[in-house]
Amino acid sequence: MPDPEQPTVREFADRATLYLLESRENLRELLRLVATEIADRLDFRRAERINRSFIPPNLHKQEADLLFRVPYREGKREVWIYLLLEHQSKPDRLMGLRLLSYMVQIWETQVRGWEDARTPRGQRKLHPIIPMVFYTGKRRWTSPLSLQAIMEMPADLSRFIPTFETLFLKLQETSPEVLVDAGSALAYALRVLQVADEPHETLMQALEGAIAFLEGLPAEAQAEWRRAMGFFLQLIVHKRDVEEHERLRELVMEAAERRQDQEVSEMAKTAAEVYEERGRKEGRRAMLLHQMRQKFGTLPDATVMRVQAIRTVAELDRLAERILSANSLDEMGLEED
Repeated sequence: MPDPEQPTVREFADRATLYLLESRENLRELLRLVATEIADRLDFRRAERINRSFIPPNLHKQEADLLFRVPYREGKREVWIYLLLEHQSKPDRLMGLRLLSYMVQIWETQVRGWEDARTPRGQRKLHPIIPMVFYTGKRRWTSPLSLQAIMEMPADLSRFIPTFETLFLKLQETSPEVLVDAGSALAYALRVLQVADEPHETLMQALEGAIAFLEGLPAEAQAEWRRAMGFFLQLIVHKRDVEEHERLRELVMEAAERRQDQEVSEMAKTAAEVYEERGRKEGRRAMLLHQMRQKFGTLPDATVMRVQAIRTVAELDRLAERILSANSLDEMGLEED
């Protein structure tokens, strides 16, 4: 039985989308949505992910990032693509400043790489960075992604302000036609993400359309088909009500059977088991809190938070037994470590 606290994607808003975009092919298709001419000049078959995040801990719940080193199709030059996934609901007017901070850290990473490799000084050339923001929030983002927009200054000082262009994809403001016309596995997956919180029939229609498109992919695109299916399963578990799960999951399982893909079939079964186990745990948690309130009265917020933080059914059952003999909250053994 999988651990319900360790699903493939723990926080859907960023983790599932990261999973989708870790693919070099999907990164290429994302770039094509906002800068086709650049994407077509780069060789994503040789793209290399730099496995490091530049986001400080206090922002981990608001955003996530990916960094790729991508060579040009011709010549020896390369660019680094820095993708920032922004899913907080309120647009950040300081985004331009944050991006500049992250980009400086990336250049410093390049410098350290020279030093570690003992690169001759004459060959030490910084690689350009293409910053890209992928915003999934529903609130319209109207603030410019520039430093000038958050500064008060006379015009004659503008030449002293760092300037750079940022590619910006606002998912909820992108028309469905643009995604469908893009004709890629990623674009169809993003179309499903667009309507993840919409009424059931709207999501069903988008999911059916995406699966129909994906089934037409050639055999060599099996990895992207499988990645998209995994993404859909995570969306179903984390974004939809439990009574919808079975029918939505059936769409994925039927597609897996038609393609004879055992891995996706197992993923669908695992998703069902994870939710079933989570449901059992939440039921026990609710019962435990109810029993504690019945016996001890109003519970301190800190106590409720500690019960909410319990990760296993076995621990919840142990506390449910202890409440029978405990005469106070202290005897429940819920004090902080």
